[in-house]
Amino acid sequence: MPASNRRKQAPPPLGEARQSQVLQMYGPGAMVDLPDYAVLIGGLDFWNDRGCDPIHEPRLLRLAQQATGAARVELRTPPKEVDPLKNISGSIKALRFPEWSVVQKKIPDRQAFGVNCRARLLVHYNDGCIKDWKKYQDQDGEHPLVPVRFVMACPHGHLSDVPWRDFCFRQFGCKNSERLYLLEAGTGNDFTQIFVQSESGVTRKLADALIQEMNPLGDCKGKTPWLGRYSRDAEKCMTDGKPTKNRLLVRSATNAYFSETISVISLPEEAGGLAKRVTELKDELEAIESEAEIPMALKFNPRLKSVFEGVEPAALWQEIEAQRGGPTGEVPQPKDEELRLLVGPMEGVSRSTEDSPFDAAIWTPDQAPDWFQRAIKRVLLVRRLREVQALVGFTRFTARTSSLGGLPIDTSKSNARAPLANDLRWLPASENKGEGIFIEFDPATIKAWASSDAVMSRAAQFSKAFENEWLKSRGLDTDQFPFPGAPYILLHSLSHLLITEMALECGYGSSSIRERIYANSEIGYGILLLTSTSGSEGTLGGLVDAGKRIVPYLERAFERGQLCSNDPFCSEHDPNHEFDIRPTHGAACHGCELIAETSCEQRNEFLDRALVSKTVSVIDDDDDPSFWRFINPEAH
Repeated sequence: MPASNRRKQAPPPLGEARQSQVLQMYGPGAMVDLPDYAVLIGGLDFWNDRGCDPIHEPRLLRLAQQATGAARVELRTPPKEVDPLKNISGSIKALRFPEWSVVQKKIPDRQAFGVNCRARLLVHYNDGCIKDWKKYQDQDGEHPLVPVRFVMACPHGHLSDVPWRDFCFRQFGCKNSERLYLLEAGTGNDFTQIFVQSESGVTRKLADALIQEMNPLGDCKGKTPWLGRYSRDAEKCMTDGKPTKNRLLVRSATNAYFSETISVISLPEEAGGLAKRVTELKDELEAIESEAEIPMALKFNPRLKSVFEGVEPAALWQEIEAQRGGPTGEVPQPKDEELRLLVGPMEGVSRSTEDSPFDAAIWTPDQAPDWFQRAIKRVLLVRRLREVQALVGFTRFTARTSSLGGLPIDTSKSNARAPLANDLRWLPASENKGEGIFIEFDPATIKAWASSDAVMSRAAQFSKAFENEWLKSRGLDTDQFPFPGAPYILLHSLSHLLITEMALECGYGSSSIRERIYANSEIGYGILLLTSTSGSEGTLGGLVDAGKRIVPYLERAFERGQLCSNDPFCSEHDPNHEFDIRPTHGAACHGCELIAETSCEQRNEFLDRALVSKTVSVIDDDDDPSFWRFINPEAH
């Protein structure tokens, strides 16, 4: 075949990631280190969406539309892997970032403030001596380049290179063109021993960049390089009515990228439900612009007529508007809808068919102890469930907060959600199938326990710290995020202890088991422990089988809550402590309550095992707020 007729082969990808990782770690705006490059994952405009399959989940779609404000947004899977036959190369495009690098060339040590330092040349890719972003060329030959590990960003997600010349010479818009050096006196982890120095000897400590009062990095310009090299937000970046200051950020730090996702558990819908039919015929319904046009559209389109025969035009138009992001009223809290399903009758809801997203059965122990009968209303073994998750944005430095019901909270004054695309038409979503256990607690017992003097006193401690410290640090008020209450903290703390116990025997690691806590005084109280993956691992049955031994697991969880290896310091911790500032922690630490953040729905906040079991710091039984002693007075 002549060379001119040969199909040009697409270059191989520079890296790979699972679809679930794209939503959590490698979404738009994430900084990633590859073997030869440091890159910034491009916005959705740069993604190849040819292999992105649509995901049907009307509830999540409405939540995503409300969160992003995009009326015509869709849910799709992230791009598939490379397909040489279709000449599809890297499905997710990335941009090289940062633009500054250090040269790996041995040069004489330099002094900074009398300290002898290891020196490396600091260069920009426009300096003229850089070859393919990998090599620096001078009279001594070619030398490897390593991207500088420091950049600057703001809590709203904006990102840019540090203006090293401005910083070194303490002058914004500096025109000095001297060579710059990055000096390191220690191991490289102490900012007070890292310096930027010019060829003439002008020196500045990198630690100065951490002093916000000096504003050494200037105000944020709203740059969004993942949407294009020169892209920036049209509006001025503001925080609490003032210009936002740039902050120094280490590219590989854990606070460099916090993805914001929304997840729901799929509720069963009738076979051939209206929402599903509207989704499948979305293209043919596109021309309909009002409810009045529906009868005429059905009349002249035989397929639409056969599919929607018998459906009222008002109901059909409401569903069309809902999927388009139109005015459908207030979106309900997703966890409230799930709780109504889990505490309701299973007849006609649970189906064992393969296409059903939900299959559960009530399980009752043969000989339940008295405390179990008093505290637990019923246990559901969920043999099949479907969880759908969508990425709606991200922040840096601090994560955004969601309500206890699962809805995102508007925190745009302190850390606004960064955009995923210039023109947002779809959102990356993942569909996972798995299994779980739902433990429904008796509402009367929970309310009686919560109204006791000891529990109310303990809750008052939490409430004070919550309002004085936690809310203020996130720029929230009690209207946006009310105090969760003692029942939620109890169930959350017990859930962590249960996960730790069950992981020892059920076949899943503790980081693979996740929780959803339900505490609604009008609907009910419960804990859903689940595991779900895009493959088959989520449906192996180990968690459901463990649910049949829930009585001994609960007993061991209550026993585990009594003692911590860090006692008495752990059990005596006060959420209002002046120096140990952990306003959402009571008796909770890494030795007892804290688990992998991938498993916890509240990033290891709102925990106190003193509400679960009697701790060593409780001397008088009348002061014991533990739920275990309330339901089992004979417990010691």
